[in-house]
Amino acid sequence: MPVTNTSMAQRREYVRFLLTFLFLGFMMKVLSEFIHEMGHASLVLIFGGRVTGMSISVEWPFTLSHTRWELQNPTDIQIALISAAGIIFDVVTSLTGQTILRTRKDIRPFLAIALFWLSFWSYLSSVVYLVMGAFYPFGDVLDLIGVMPVPQLWIGTIGVVLLISFTYSLSLILRDIFSSVLGLVNASEMVSYFWAILHMFFVSITIVKYGMPMPPTIAVTVLVLIFVWSFFAARWLLVIVSRLRGTGVKSELFISTRERSPDLAANDEARRRNQRLGYAVLFSAALISLILTGYMINQYTTTYSLVMKTGIEIDVTGFDLGQGEPALNLSVKIVNPNRNTLKLRKIEFDVQLNQKYMDHQVLGQIPVVQPKSEASFDHFLLLPVDRMFTIDQALEEGKWEWQITGSGYVETLFGDTLLRFKSVSTGSPHVD
Repeated sequence: MPVTNTSMAQRREYVRFLLTFLFLGFMMKVLSEFIHEMGHASLVLIFGGRVTGMSISVEWPFTLSHTRWELQNPTDIQIALISAAGIIFDVVTSLTGQTILRTRKDIRPFLAIALFWLSFWSYLSSVVYLVMGAFYPFGDVLDLIGVMPVPQLWIGTIGVVLLISFTYSLSLILRDIFSSVLGLVNASEMVSYFWAILHMFFVSITIVKYGMPMPPTIAVTVLVLIFVWSFFAARWLLVIVSRLRGTGVKSELFISTRERSPDLAANDEARRRNQRLGYAVLFSAALISLILTGYMINQYTTTYSLVMKTGIEIDVTGFDLGQGEPALNLSVKIVNPNRNTLKLRKIEFDVQLNQKYMDHQVLGQIPVVQPKSEASFDHFLLLPVDRMFTIDQALEEGKWEWQITGSGYVETLFGDTLLRFKSVSTGSPHVD
C-alpha cells in the first residue's frame, strides 16, 4: 500500500508540474510579446515620437502583435533603430534570464520555470528574425535592411551564433529543472523530447494557420522526420558540447588493475566494439537525417517564399450594364519577387458585389512570370443574369464594392500549392 500511495503522489506531482509548465509557457509568451513591442515603443518615445497603438497577441500564433507609431521626419538611422529595438530587447531579456538561472541555484521552481519560458520565447523570436533574415527577410529585419544596407550574411551569422549558444544553454537549464523539480534520472532525454515536440507543434500550427499545400501523407511523413531529426539533434548537441567541455566523459581513474581472464577481456572488447558500432550507426542516422532535413528546409523555405511573397491582384476596371448580360472588365496582375520563374497552372476565384456572391471563374491561360518581375493582362466576363437582383439592390443603395477572392495554383515539390489572394475595388456601372 505505501508503494501505491507514493506512486499516486508522484503522478499528481507530475500532473501539477505539467499544468504549471504549460500555463507559464503561455503566459510568458504573452509577456515576451509585450517586451518585444515595448522595445519598438521605447525607441519611438526616446526619439520624440508618439505611440498610437499597441496590440499584444493573446491568440498567438493565429494573430500577431504590432505597434503603431508616429514620428515627424524620421531619419533612416532612427527607423533602423526602432525596427531593431524589438530584437535587441528580446536578446537582452533572454540573456538576462539565462544568466540568472545559470548562476543562482536557489530559485523557487515556479520562478525558475517562468524565467526559462521567458528566456526561451525571447530567444526564439530574435533567432527566427535573424536566421530567416539571411534568406527571406520579413517583419523587423525587412524594415531594417530597407533603410540601412546591412549585409544579410551578417544578420544570419548573428542568428546562427545565438541559435547554437542559446539552444545549448537553455537545454542545460531545462535539464536542471527536470532533475531538481521532478528528480528525473533521464532529464537529458526529456530535454530532447521537449525540442522535438516543440518542432512538431510549430509545424502543426503552420499547417493549421496557412492550410496544407501538400498531401496529408507527405505532411505526416514530414512531421515524423522532423520529430526524429530534432530528437537526434538535441541529443547529439548536448553530448558533443558536453564532451568538448569534458563534462560528459566518464572517469576511468578507478578501473580495476587486477588481471582479467582472457574470456572477460574478450567480452569487454566485444562490448566496446558493439558500442562503437552503435555510435557509428546513430551518428550515420543523424547525419543522413541532417542532409535530408537540410534539403527539406530548402524546399520548404522556397515554397514558403513562393506562398508568402507572390502577389496576385484582380481589380475591376469596368462594369457595363448594356442591353444584354452585365459585363465586367478585370485587370489581372501577378508579381513574382522570387528567384525562380513562376508558372501558374490556373487562377480560380469568386466575384462578390457588396459581399454577395456573383460568379465563379477559372483562368487557364496564364503568362509565365520571370524572376523579380510582374505580368499583367485583362480578362472580360459576363455576369449571370440570375444575379441581376444583386445589381438592382446595388443601384438602389449606390454602393459598388467588388471583392475578388481566390487562389493561384502552382506545382511545387509538395504538389498543387495554393497562392491565396483577395482584392477589393470599387466600380460603378457604365450604362449605354
